[in-house]
This record gives sequence, C-alpha cells and structure tokens, in this order.
Amino acid sequence: MTIKIILIIYLILFYCQLPLAYKTLSKQGLKILTNITFTESLETFSNYLTPILIPRVPDTDGNRKVQNFIKEHFNKLKWDIDEDTFTDETPLGKKQFNNIIVTKNIKSNKRLVMAAHFDSKYFDPPNNFVGATDSAVPCAILMDLASKLDPYLKDKDKVTLQIIFFDGEEAFKSWNSNDSLYGARHLASKWENTYLDIPEVKTRNVLGSIEVLVLLDLLGATKPSFQSYFQTTSWMFSELANIENRLYTEKIITIPEDIDDFDDISYFDTSTIHNYQSHIEDDHLPFLKRGVSILHIIAYPFPSVWHTFDDNLDAIDENVVFNLNTIFRIFAAEFLNIDPGSLTHDELV
Repeated sequence: MTIKIILIIYLILFYCQLPLAYKTLSKQGLKILTNITFTESLETFSNYLTPILIPRVPDTDGNRKVQNFIKEHFNKLKWDIDEDTFTDETPLGKKQFNNIIVTKNIKSNKRLVMAAHFDSKYFDPPNNFVGATDSAVPCAILMDLASKLDPYLKDKDKVTLQIIFFDGEEAFKSWNSNDSLYGARHLASKWENTYLDIPEVKTRNVLGSIEVLVLLDLLGATKPSFQSYFQTTSWMFSELANIENRLYTEKIITIPEDIDDFDDISYFDTSTIHNYQSHIEDDHLPFLKRGVSILHIIAYPFPSVWHTFDDNLDAIDENVVFNLNTIFRIFAAEFLNIDPGSLTHDELV
C-alpha cells in the first residue's frame, strides 16, 4: 500500500508540473499578439518568404544568399548569431554546410528551441526546385515569429527562445543514414560535447538546456493534418489544438466557408490512432536519440507537391499560412510565459 501511495504521489507531481511552465495568455495579451489584419500579416510574411523561395542546395550561391538573408534579419533584431560550419562527404563529393543558430538571450540556461531546415532538395540541372512547403514556409514562420515576439522577450526571462535553421536536411541522391540530416547530425553531436559557459551551470551540455525542440516541416499547403508523435510532448500538442480552437472561437482564424464543423478542418488531430507512432525521419532524430524532448509538426500525409517542381508559391494556401503563423506565435508566447497584456510600460521599453 505504501509503495502504491508513493507511486501515485510521484505520478501526480510529475504530470502536474509539466503544464506549470506553460501559462495561457490573458485576453488582452491575446489581442495584442493577434492585432494584425489578414492582409497586413501576409504582406509581412511575404517579405520573409520571397527571398527564401529560390533553389538553395547546400554549398551553392543560392544557399549562401538565403543564409545571409536570415543573418541580416536577426542582426537587425540584435539576437546572438552562431554558425555551425563544417564539411562532410556526400554522394556528390565534399560539401560545405552551415547551420544557423540564433538566440535571444545567450546567457539563459533553458531554451525553447524552434527549428526548420532552410536547404532545398538537389535535382540535376537545371534545378528550379524552390521547396515552398519544404521548407521555405516554416523558415519564414520562424522569422516572423521572432519579429513579433522580440519586443516582449527580456534578458531576465528564465527560458529564452532559440531558433535553428538547419542546412543539409535533404538527401543528394537516396535517403539513408549517411545521405541526409547533415546539419542536424553534426550539430547534435557537437552540442552533446559542448558545455554551457554559465558559472552556475557547470555540468550541463548544450543539449541539456533544451526544454523542447519544436521542428516544423512541410507547412503551407491546403488542409494540413498534424499528429502527436511523442507521448512526452503530447500535452504541448494538445495546447496547440487548444490554441487553434480558442483562435477560431475568437474569430481570429477562419475555416473555409464550405465547412460547417470546425472539427472537420482542425489541423491538430489529438485522437487519431496514429498518435505516438513516429516513423518520419527528419532533423529531430539526432536530438531525439540523445534524449532531447521533441515536438514534431509535419504535415502527414505529405503535401501532394512534395519533392516536385510544383512545390512553389502556387502550392501555398494563404489561410493556412495565416492560421499557422498565428498559432505558433501564441504557443511560443505561452510556453515562454510572456504576456504583453500584463506588462507595464517600463517593462515594454
């Protein structure tokens, strides 16, 4: 009986503490972070998306051009920029890769990491594959998210926001353990052996500072469906579903006019039998294998344009982009416990 009581108490404490780091926005905070029209939002988003919508295979001029665009954006925001540059062997010979890691508060020992890959798939010349959903849109979402939340992120925050733009996710020839995930494999291994330069935290490697790695991929096509692949982060997935429902209730996001029931179009499926059955290989894997908590947001089934030249601007659904952009912004704000509605004028300055 004693053992059972102890076990019950342990489980209660374990599950109760998960959401404690997560705080739902006040109505005023929600209003402030969504106070932008559909048209204004898409115009701003387009400014981030358009420069990325070019062929950007690793170790090419297009890839370097996108790198510079990303770095210029975060330089303007005055975030810390770290580059993980390395050379690796590929089926096409040695190639140089460069992961870009941007962090609001580099001194923080806890991080919400959001990530996407910025490279595009290699095709034989002439290569006009621009990978709109794969993964220009996710990169643009992260850039937009950083801009919108930056005024409310402070150096004293217990958990900071870090964003990774992975290079070399795509295979050059045929996907296998060696020809794929070049950037993610290199960075996960590097961080496993890199320790935080923070006086009060002397034994934690960089991976240990990651509260969760939220990986975005294959976003922007019409009628996406997302599943919860890992039970340890299922509560976060549920929060995304809750945010979607709240935003719909507040008429901040919309559903197609020909759909009567919100449940028929909801992006986040919390009840599918496929939940907790992760089988998709992506940039999260090297981190997952090293014990990092993962929230993998990838459309499944994959968009019909996946790995075709039709994965371009025409494949993007503006309503979906607007909705996802808003949902992820609110999720990050709530996870980081920043609520513009509760901040004083002095705190905002």
